[in-house]
Amino acid sequence: MLKSLPIVTLLAAALLPQPAVAGCSRIIKVPAAPTGQSVIVQGGKVSGVIPDTLRELGAKAGCTFEFPVMPRARMAFQFLESGRADVMVPASRSAERDLRATFVPMMKWKVELITLKARKIKARSVPALLAQKKLRGVAVRSYVFGDEYNALLRQLELERRIDYADDLAAVGRLLKAGRVDFSVMAPSIFMSTLSEDPAARELLPQLHYQPMDGLPMTESGAYVSRRSLPAADQQALRDLLADSAKGTLWRYFQQYYPPDMLRFAVVPH
Repeated sequence: MLKSLPIVTLLAAALLPQPAVAGCSRIIKVPAAPTGQSVIVQGGKVSGVIPDTLRELGAKAGCTFEFPVMPRARMAFQFLESGRADVMVPASRSAERDLRATFVPMMKWKVELITLKARKIKARSVPALLAQKKLRGVAVRSYVFGDEYNALLRQLELERRIDYADDLAAVGRLLKAGRVDFSVMAPSIFMSTLSEDPAARELLPQLHYQPMDGLPMTESGAYVSRRSLPAADQQALRDLLADSAKGTLWRYFQQYYPPDMLRFAVVPH
């Protein structure tokens, strides 16, 4: 009877719930700044396409995410400069960022010229926009929509024809007040942000969106830090983020974004 006890003990242990295999060695810090319906911050609570996707896939992969809320500019600083953040998402790809972290593609956004319909501003290409020297633009500080976008902003800076706002709602207010003539960004992100602000919502039907030659779709996804994370965690996060393209991300996009906004996005599904 005594000889059978180890076998019984082993069988009983096998029937007990087993702890999940941890995919990440610690809680992963993902700074959160309001970004349309992709990242929604309300009363300190973070939701939206990206956080919901990460939470769902993280539960399966053994990774827990923390979303400290902060302005977009501070978010970029914490990730790129101070090394106190582990993942920056959503983030458009650029050559400069590739030097500091590993990019995982998740979606593509159309980037277009945004103006007021009443102004009837036309610019079918980046050179055509730059040639209209009286026009002044506005962009969100620290927003990046690819290398071509960055080059456009640098030229506008040289000509002192660009203002920077802290958030998308401020961009809408400047356009509405006539203090600037245009902005260049992903329309779906801009539209979804204005739709959530009662004071800015009335501006939506007044806006005109126009694609421009020289501004291709921007590749967007997540940057995984090579500075703050051990190699095993980096690999676990790359696998998890790549897995989002298998349908989970698209499901949340459909949940949060109406069809008229989704037409500006290409999401794997």
